[in-house]
Amino acid sequence: MGIGFVSLLWMKTKHIHKISKGITLLIVLSCMAALAAAGQILYESSGISSFKLKQAEDGSRVIQRTSQDYQTYRSYSEVDGDQLYLIGSAKNTEEYLNAEGISGSISWSVRKGERLERVLWGKTEAATELNVHDSYPVLVSGLGGCCAEMTGYRLFNLEDGRLLMSFNDFKYRQKVTQPFSLEVPNSDLAIRYFGLLSQDSTRDRDFVAPAPGKSAVLLIKYANEMLRQKLQVDMEVADGYAASVLDVKLEKDPAAPNSDKIEFRDDQATLWNIDGATHPAQVSGVILTVTIDAGLGSKTIKIPVKNDRLDLGSAQIPGGVSIQPLVQLGVF
Repeated sequence: MGIGFVSLLWMKTKHIHKISKGITLLIVLSCMAALAAAGQILYESSGISSFKLKQAEDGSRVIQRTSQDYQTYRSYSEVDGDQLYLIGSAKNTEEYLNAEGISGSISWSVRKGERLERVLWGKTEAATELNVHDSYPVLVSGLGGCCAEMTGYRLFNLEDGRLLMSFNDFKYRQKVTQPFSLEVPNSDLAIRYFGLLSQDSTRDRDFVAPAPGKSAVLLIKYANEMLRQKLQVDMEVADGYAASVLDVKLEKDPAAPNSDKIEFRDDQATLWNIDGATHPAQVSGVILTVTIDAGLGSKTIKIPVKNDRLDLGSAQIPGGVSIQPLVQLGVF
């Protein structure tokens, strides 16, 4: 009787001990899960979005929008590993319903780090859109305008905020993240960019006095980590006309070795003809082709890229057109 009672008591105690251990383990796991859940937030931010429809005293109606946006960019290198960038922005715009036109301003900052703790740079400017590239370390701000004006875009280096160039998009895309670009595969050479800007741009029309008898109609720019070249196209314009850019494109240069290997995707050219190149002077193989009409018939300009520059010495420039270099940095 005594032995049975002791055995029963021991079994109950063992069962209670197991339950106690189970409860303790459950509590510990719950606490760990709670701590893990709390520890998952490495960085957090929020903003305000709003919408207003207003009517001015003259009866015109205006839509006012305020919005907060967060865009990211990821890069990987053997030296720095996986890097995450956060581009946070606050945008205010006014859209006029009684007439075409939009205005606005955007403030943004760029962060990176394990907890996005490092603010690399920030900026506030008149702008109506901000777009981050999916593959290249750049962002583009755009300022829309009214009527026949062309949105003026600015291309910034994502790491340090350096302005690489301003340009227009002659394909009128819904979202613009770059001008034309050249990429050398399997190489540490930076991406090269082409940008063109017309007199219809909403901003950055920094033209100079044209050649005698001509009008300044277009700026052509070439950049890598910084602006390398800026050329001004001057041409004869018929009375009552304004110059209009009909077409802009990149083509393979048949005179360049292995140019048949170059691949084009939209406005991006991949220079497989110089796969693995290590020196900037090797960058070549494409021709920038621009067609403009100023009331005297369409004129087509062809400028090849040689030795990592727009080579005016080999360019095809039609009659009534001249090109003057405004920025020409040294040999690359």
